[in-house]
Amino acid sequence: MNSPRPDAGGFWLILGGHAREEAANQPVARRSARSEAVREPVVRRSAPKAARQVEPVKQPEPARPTVRELADRFVNEYVAVYLKGGTRANYRRHLAEHILPALGDRDFESVTRTDVQRLHASLRRIPATANYVVNVIGSLYKRIITDWELSDMRHPTHGVKLFKMRVRERFLSPEERQRVHEAMEAGLRIPAGRKGHLEPRSVWALQLLSLTGLRRDEIRDLTWPMVDWQHACLRLPDTKTGQRTVVVPSQVVALLHHIHDQAGNPRAGRVVGSRTGLKVSNLSGAWKLICAAAGIEDVRLHDLRHSFASDALMGGVPLAIVGEMLGHRQVSTTKRYAHLASSVVREAAEHTAGRIVAANTAGPAPTTAAFEPMRDEQWARVAPLTGADRARGGKPVEMRRVVDGIRWALHTKARWRDLPVAYGKSTTCWRWYSRWSEDGTWAKVEAVVGSSLAKLSVDCHVAGR
Repeated sequence: MNSPRPDAGGFWLILGGHAREEAANQPVARRSARSEAVREPVVRRSAPKAARQVEPVKQPEPARPTVRELADRFVNEYVAVYLKGGTRANYRRHLAEHILPALGDRDFESVTRTDVQRLHASLRRIPATANYVVNVIGSLYKRIITDWELSDMRHPTHGVKLFKMRVRERFLSPEERQRVHEAMEAGLRIPAGRKGHLEPRSVWALQLLSLTGLRRDEIRDLTWPMVDWQHACLRLPDTKTGQRTVVVPSQVVALLHHIHDQAGNPRAGRVVGSRTGLKVSNLSGAWKLICAAAGIEDVRLHDLRHSFASDALMGGVPLAIVGEMLGHRQVSTTKRYAHLASSVVREAAEHTAGRIVAANTAGPAPTTAAFEPMRDEQWARVAPLTGADRARGGKPVEMRRVVDGIRWALHTKARWRDLPVAYGKSTTCWRWYSRWSEDGTWAKVEAVVGSSLAKLSVDCHVAGR
């Protein structure tokens, strides 16, 4: 049996009788060795304690950058690198004046669509600026989410409702162009220092704008090395839409030769620079002076570009070619002039349908009732609608002839260029018809005169039977 020996710190083995006899018969050395083994204390080992779970020390999360910090990166890495001078200035101004005061100290991921919509609504008194602010924020967050991949957050300008803006359309009529030309000639004859004097370089720049449809800075930045005399074109290395080659007509080439001769046939420098060779300044001021002398109101310098597009479309130039002439990158930009091409499209449709009908119809073509000019009592009711009773500056326009000219063209379905001389210039009639169709005046005129195009078409069809 096993008996504890507290003083030995272990257990001793006690042998029974039979075991004692066998032990006595064994050799002494062997018995002694076993005795020593028996005396060997048995040490109990306890199971190792379970390893303790050591929790890692939590590191504080780095603070996310603010809108202001990312706006600085946006300006340095994108605005200053990829945008043109005027656009750069506008981005910086809208950031400094509107966006950063409202959102600059915010964590960039905390900005939501609600925040952007609220900022947009706060600028409702200046809707154009409000829409521009949303565009700048949209560009900033496109860099943050897409280009820099700093977050997979929802774009905060997605779904923001913008203010509807009225598209401004103001075109110079042929009469207004004539008055502008006369005002320029008169201003050049006025001595320097006298009121109304015009600098030749300012007039040259305005003439180039009018004849080419180029943007203001494209003319101000034009240098003589960009003029390709041999191929009659301007090779612009850097414009709003990138590098461009602008084909120019003979009238522009002649004007460039005149400017070149007056400047002493230089090989370098700006075509229409200042006295010191820098960009010509205050073109808008010169244009306002010319418009005031010509008695023309509400025409901006940029409207010369719109008028160029209007003249091209009225001459039958396809809309796509007009976009190429203006240097539009997006087709949607040229679409704003689509309504001006409606008469050209209508003329082509009428011509095509006429040929089909003529080929399929064996009988005589339907006859059209004779056109009747307005009577005096009709004109008395139409005149207030057209503004003929209001005083106008510059060369007067006989509005009664214009109205009858438009009615004749619609009644006969003839081309505008075939307008009888008795009704004035075809370009004048077409421009007034385009303007009145846009603002709803022509519908009122037709209601008063009682000779709408639809009614005339029915009458012609009945008469043809």
